[in-house]
Amino acid sequence: MSDLEEKIIEVLKRKQVLKMIVSEIAVDPELRYFLIQSIIPNVATKDDIRELRNEINNLRNEIYRNRHEIISYVDGRISDLDKRIDSLDKRIDALDKRISMLQWLIVLMLSLIVFMLARIITL
Repeated sequence: MSDLEEKIIEVLKRKQVLKMIVSEIAVDPELRYFLIQSIIPNVATKDDIRELRNEINNLRNEIYRNRHEIISYVDGRISDLDKRIDSLDKRIDALDKRISMLQWLIVLMLSLIVFMLARIITL
């Protein structure tokens, strides 16, 4: 950057100079028009805001539908898991009964063996 450019930038940074520029823009119709034309592309209109609200509402509705589908899917999976767990509980209960019966049978068999050994030894 040249010295002249740097000096111009320094002058433009002073508040007094900026105040003069702003007041000139305020009174000159051509400068106001130029300023407005340069700002307008960056300004949101009511239609832009309305369109954005519609998009947000559409997204909200889609999220609600997806959430409902996901909740239904998860509920179905949980229901399936509950059924499988109940089935496993029944099978475990059946095994417990078998083991209890086997324990009694083993105790009975051991008792008979001890009784028979005792009879054999006492003979």
